[in-house]
Amino acid sequence: MERATFGPAGTVWSSTVLRIRVADRQPPAVLAYVDFDEGPRALVHVQGAEDRPLMPGARVRLVGRDDRSDPVVVPVAADDHGDPGTPQ
Repeated sequence: MERATFGPAGTVWSSTVLRIRVADRQPPAVLAYVDFDEGPRALVHVQGAEDRPLMPGARVRLVGRDDRSDPVVVPVAADDHGDPGTPQ
């Protein structure tokens, strides 16, 4: 298996909010399936969404991984045309 490089920009396909405790994660936790521009669809954790799911079609940026190595994204404002960062 080859290591894949993708991101950092992507589009939300679907999103939800977990309002119950899962393992040691504190609720609420926002999760989303994201179609990355340069790669796969992946299940990611969303930072900065408070306790609301992201709408399908919303743009996000991959910012790294959490302490469990799960991918983490942040919402990108529609008028944000800055550098999306480096791929992960």
